[in-house]
Amino acid sequence: MRSINNLKLAIGIPCSFPHVPISFVYSLLMMERPDFVLIHADNGGIDALRNDIVQKAQAAGANKLLMLDTDQVYPVDTVTRLLSHNVPVVGAVVHRRYPPFDPIMLKQSDMGWEDITDFKYGDLVEVDATGGACVLIDMQVFKKLPYPWFKFRKQENGTTMGEDIGFCLDAKKAGYKIYVDTAVEVEHLTTMSVNKNTNRLYNKLKEMRFKDLDRAFGKQLKVMEKSIN
Repeated sequence: MRSINNLKLAIGIPCSFPHVPISFVYSLLMMERPDFVLIHADNGGIDALRNDIVQKAQAAGANKLLMLDTDQVYPVDTVTRLLSHNVPVVGAVVHRRYPPFDPIMLKQSDMGWEDITDFKYGDLVEVDATGGACVLIDMQVFKKLPYPWFKFRKQENGTTMGEDIGFCLDAKKAGYKIYVDTAVEVEHLTTMSVNKNTNRLYNKLKEMRFKDLDRAFGKQLKVMEKSIN
């Protein structure tokens, strides 16, 4: 791994499944990036895979680690944009692959975790937590956090906190700021079972759309009638 301006980049890919989507592979190959070392882990749960990748990046002498999940499609400028911010932790905007398909950008409040919605796409947004699907981390962060860096943990309400959200929580407690570059929009891949209910939902949405068009057209007709009269 060669150094460019003291940058030693590792790209870590946790492989939870034996096969990866070809669209992920294409986006990885097309990305603009400096020289890097490619690291993968494929033995264990997602928390164990992420911890394994960090240890391998440490052994490789990396000072920056970019985690990339395989169920994503990445923009060509993902690496260069995230590196340009020069902050300890910065991720791309990734939407959940189930309704309401909200971006994984969270803040803590007295009510618990809340979605961050008051931003414009293209902004660099400070968050309290984001997902681990596409996140660039300075390796110094791991020196200040206890091992394992990624782990599932039970919450007071009985739910389980994801390993990536827990990592962000620990990083914040250690004094690190976490950001999301919302100009880097990652496509979250999913599969969907199509059946009669899917068809019914489609037809219902189509019906609702036509009703909205009818209302809008009716309003426009009234405006035209008034202008004529």
